[in-house]
Amino acid sequence: MIDIERLKNIREDHDLSQKEMANILNVNRSTYSLWELGINIIPIKYLSNFSDHFNYSIDYVLGLTNNKHPNDLKKGFNVNILGNNLKQLRHSKGLSQENIANIIGVTQPCIARYEKGIIEISTSNLYKFSKEFKIPIYELCGKKEEKVSVNDVNPK
Repeated sequence: MIDIERLKNIREDHDLSQKEMANILNVNRSTYSLWELGINIIPIKYLSNFSDHFNYSIDYVLGLTNNKHPNDLKKGFNVNILGNNLKQLRHSKGLSQENIANIIGVTQPCIARYEKGIIEISTSNLYKFSKEFKIPIYELCGKKEEKVSVNDVNPK
């Protein structure tokens, strides 16, 4: 289950009011309040902005890990990168869109739209996907900094 308690605890640990946090995320205070209360689930792009603001991983904010600051964390969110990563993972597991749809409880056309970046996967479905395939959400979202080895660099 998503740990919404951390959202509130992180905000309070940084001495921010709900109104201040809502302003940072560019949403209404009431919208932010509903996320903290667990009445609504914070959309992944806002969750990404929240985690970026504090330099925490999305996985930490959601209670999937106790590692606040992975060494390879980068900022930003792009729905197309997320969709492509979902597709690549599905292919690497040899699964169809229908298989994935059954695992997370949506339709196959919905998976197709996620993979094409047409729509943003819900945070709860991304959470299910992450748990099922044991891959951090921040990696799926393309927030993992690529490590370049010396062998990858072409000298001029």
